[in-house]
Amino acid sequence: MTGSRITFPASLERNVGGWLAGHPDGHERGAIILFRKFDRPVEGLLSSPRYVAVDAVAMDGDWVLDSSPTHLRINLRKLPPLYWRCEQEGLELGFAHSHPSGVSDFSEKDDRNEQAILRGYAGCNGQGVTLVALVFCDQTWRARTRSAADPDLVVLARHIIVLGEKLKIYVPDAEGDTPETLRRQDAAFGKPFNRKLQSLRAVVAGGGGTGSPTAIQLARSGIGELVTIDGDRLDASNLNRVRGYRRSDVDEKKAPTLAAYIDALGLDVAVASIDGYLDRPDAVDALATADIVFGCTDDVAGRDIMNQAAYYYCLAYIDVGLTGRIDEDADNMPYLRDHRGRISTIMPEHGACLRCQGVVTEAKLAYERALRERPELAALDPETLRREYYLSGGHESAPGVGPFTGTVADLGVATFMDLIRPYRRLPTDLRQDNVWIDFVHMGIYSNMPTADPDCFCCGRAGLMNRPEGAYRLGMPVLGRRDRA
Repeated sequence: MTGSRITFPASLERNVGGWLAGHPDGHERGAIILFRKFDRPVEGLLSSPRYVAVDAVAMDGDWVLDSSPTHLRINLRKLPPLYWRCEQEGLELGFAHSHPSGVSDFSEKDDRNEQAILRGYAGCNGQGVTLVALVFCDQTWRARTRSAADPDLVVLARHIIVLGEKLKIYVPDAEGDTPETLRRQDAAFGKPFNRKLQSLRAVVAGGGGTGSPTAIQLARSGIGELVTIDGDRLDASNLNRVRGYRRSDVDEKKAPTLAAYIDALGLDVAVASIDGYLDRPDAVDALATADIVFGCTDDVAGRDIMNQAAYYYCLAYIDVGLTGRIDEDADNMPYLRDHRGRISTIMPEHGACLRCQGVVTEAKLAYERALRERPELAALDPETLRREYYLSGGHESAPGVGPFTGTVADLGVATFMDLIRPYRRLPTDLRQDNVWIDFVHMGIYSNMPTADPDCFCCGRAGLMNRPEGAYRLGMPVLGRRDRA
């Protein structure tokens, strides 16, 4: 599936949309929008660049030569400083304007305006640039792109996402035909729902007890593109809780095996896999190209990477996990003293990040690093670890069992659907970003994440839309950026 994808943080979209629709005399208005482009290859999927809006300039004053309810003529001499900024900051230029007369599509006049802007843009910045053009009409967006290499070729955007507390998704063909397998979703959520799902690219990190059911349910629900990431091989002990694997798959690589199973289902989903962990350049590049990421790993370091990627790349991120403790009763029989599942929904401008939720901590990262170097530490009790190795950890986790892992995975996908077509009515004591399911006491509750305005991820000076610099996520260990 090709076509560019456009993402707005909700705060920026709200400002731009308010400006475009707010002319006191009902005239057309315009704005320049600056985008960060993510066009990194994912083996097995066609190129589909993501353009994430990072700033906007309202066209007011001497920007406007003439305007009316049906036209806007802008002063092109105002653009070169923005071309320079695009060159210096690695951004792409966008031009958005309103159609207050109610015409929702692009016009022939829009063609001429876009080509005039593109000529000046390419004359300053070279033939490799792309112009993103947007129309705002009746509170709805349409978008397309033109490249300087072929300015007559117009490519309609697959979607425009507004990433706020929920996911607003604008698709060009909201009334397209629905496959028979998805008609019940039409009945539940409305006809545009399936078209929106089909326009999305999802990454599922982890192919085990929560990752495999998450990936399969996403495919069956109609997601358009899916990437599975896992560096492990299937162990026989996994078979009690995974989906999509057979006994004959034991010792096979999880990610490509799961992807092959999904591909064999014959659904309308393009699926790719990465046989590796999240600390690889190709895995991070897959995150950068995603619209939604599901974290289904059992390692804290992987979650830390996805947590930071959600802000650098402006992504919706759903992280699922389980925790618990086993004990022995009076007859020395094991029982589940505690077993809980967690669903953390992290939107870059809403909710607390995994660090503020206490899921990722420096102490947990240090313990995990120590285990990689000295696996024998896993056998030590927490008190010995603290006293002799200055490490916090060593708790006993409840064993992974299919009904628990599968339930948490299914609830993660249901949470995703609620982001696109809200249906939940949460009690006042539940938070969207932090939901726990207590399987022992059959309760649902939320922890109260730390409200840290100085958090380096989600705080006031956090990672939201921060440029990466020379390295992916600003981390040398993840390799140099050689692509947008």
